[in-house]
Amino acid sequence: MRVTHQTDTELVIQSFVDKQKLIFPGALLGLAVVGLGIAAIAGFLNGGVVFICLLVGGLGGSSLLGALKSETLTLDRTADQIRCDRKTPFGTQHWQLPISTLQDVSVVDFKRRHKKSDGNQGTLWFYSLKFVAQDAQPQTLLYYRDRDGVQAAYQAIRQLWSRAAQQSPASVNRPSGRGLGFVVSPAYERWRETIWAIQPEPAEGASEERDRVYGVLMDVGMLDASTSELWAISLSAFRSGDASFCPTPGSGVVGLGEKPEVAAAAETIVQLAQTVLPQASPLDADILPDQPNLVQFTLLTPGGAYIVADNLQKLLQNRNQPLGQMLGQFSLIRQFAEQILDQR
Repeated sequence: MRVTHQTDTELVIQSFVDKQKLIFPGALLGLAVVGLGIAAIAGFLNGGVVFICLLVGGLGGSSLLGALKSETLTLDRTADQIRCDRKTPFGTQHWQLPISTLQDVSVVDFKRRHKKSDGNQGTLWFYSLKFVAQDAQPQTLLYYRDRDGVQAAYQAIRQLWSRAAQQSPASVNRPSGRGLGFVVSPAYERWRETIWAIQPEPAEGASEERDRVYGVLMDVGMLDASTSELWAISLSAFRSGDASFCPTPGSGVVGLGEKPEVAAAAETIVQLAQTVLPQASPLDADILPDQPNLVQFTLLTPGGAYIVADNLQKLLQNRNQPLGQMLGQFSLIRQFAEQILDQR
């Protein structure tokens, strides 16, 4: 697996047929054919001989078919497309995905035990790339023993994907749904209902000021690499200094505002939220991020809720901007919450 073309808008990764890998399976297949021919000529063609020859030939043939496969993976930001062309002895196979629907790309592996020349058991590792996209089946490339080549391809894909996410108009818009594949615990549902039930008066807001932010809810989309299920972590901060943390599977922490550092962070978040309110959109219904690494901020005001969202990588690269600063303050609150969870 090798990167053969790379620009700001296009990336091409190719996997070529290794001719050296054709020698052994080709020899097995040839041995099986020759063995059948010799047995037939000598009059020793029986069930046992046929079975052994077919077994050796089948092993060689299947290995040969696998070794003859090659791939070309193209990522085109301009066309918003990921396309894979896989050449096999039986023709060319294709699959494609829009880059804008990509939720995760990761390196996957599997191991195979084998007997070494000294008689001991050894392990062979094989690596590939897996793509997970919204409303599509996960796609995996061919497996290779070249771990460094796969890692280099992975890094190139992440770079191009990150640039696409930063420049995509969808990255600054509100999410389109509650989230795909969410498993939300009853504890999380109760926590979220409590957050929405908080009114501006107990949170020290001013009810007569309809556009005055009194609380902020931050949700970050996450992806379980082992199950490809989407989940989220959520944190709240109020003008009163109160703050809480709760992931959608549960196990949250409330009452974090008792710590002075957390209370100060919560107040700073609300102040920053007031400055980004003009760029937020009205929120009609409670929603969660519908893609991993999407960070959404819900701003609570007496006049209603508003939402603004952006890509996590972009926020990390713009830490001095208001949204990046809010993310940093929420990260501080999360650290305190995780310390408490570790002590339980």
